[in-house]
Amino acid sequence: MEYPSKQVLKNFYGALFSGKLSKAEEILKRIQKRYNFKDGDGYYKALYGIYYVYLSDDRDSYLFNLLRKYFEGGESKESLKKSLKELLETSHEPPSDFINAWLDLIDLLDSLPKPHKL
Repeated sequence: MEYPSKQVLKNFYGALFSGKLSKAEEILKRIQKRYNFKDGDGYYKALYGIYYVYLSDDRDSYLFNLLRKYFEGGESKESLKKSLKELLETSHEPPSDFINAWLDLIDLLDSLPKPHKL
């Protein structure tokens, strides 16, 4: 399965975290179409979930905790990856595509703007 490039993801997260929510939604739709993601594909489910949680302002979500740890707490990307992997070890075998989407987000954190909702 082909995943979106880092630049495409950077554009999506950059729009999302800058508060350009309709632009982020448009990019997400283009990603789904370009990469032929179905609604049930793990990678797309993760991207859509991240978008939805940010849009709905769920401050107790894993996404917001991750963003606060990195942008406000100064936690390293390596530490965030380690804690994600530890969390996933206790879950019921999430799809590897789903995990890859989250790892891609963590990889991009240092090139993204500080989320406007923090």
